[in-house]
Amino acid sequence: MTCKQWFAALLVGWLAAPAWAAGGLMLRDDSLRAAASAASAVVGKAAKGSEVEILASKGGWTQIRAAGRTGWVRLLSVRSTAGDAGKEDLDSVVALTRKRESGKVVAVAGLRGLNEEELRSAQFNAGELRRMEEYGVSAAEARKFAADGGLAGVAVNDLPAPKRDAPKSNGYPWGGY
Repeated sequence: MTCKQWFAALLVGWLAAPAWAAGGLMLRDDSLRAAASAASAVVGKAAKGSEVEILASKGGWTQIRAAGRTGWVRLLSVRSTAGDAGKEDLDSVVALTRKRESGKVVAVAGLRGLNEEELRSAQFNAGELRRMEEYGVSAAEARKFAADGGLAGVAVNDLPAPKRDAPKSNGYPWGGY
């Protein structure tokens, strides 16, 4: 490809880029993130009621362009304004979640489970474990919280121990794969 052809292709792509984006409206204030992850760096903000361009969606995240910045927001923070403008918010969520990879698990609320590949590639993250442990409270704090909320303890019997069946013919008690 010559330099002129490359430049022409780049120019056509740049001019056509707005045609690929769909209009959207922010339903709530949200942070623009560098990647489709809550742990990703914040690169900006998108205010409730602001008009945005929807560029892509991935799992429970939508990539948008807002106020000259591009980033990822939670799926339920933005509504598409393309097509029927009078549709309800839930219809917009359904429309955004329709075209998904068949291996992805997506809940109606827009939260995504992990597929088999993501589970296999999972790695231990000591920093995230420490961050999660910061949410822990002592037994005394939990009791005080429950009492402040008018909750009372209830005795519940233990479940019976599971019965162990003989292994299936393939050697796995659950039947294997």
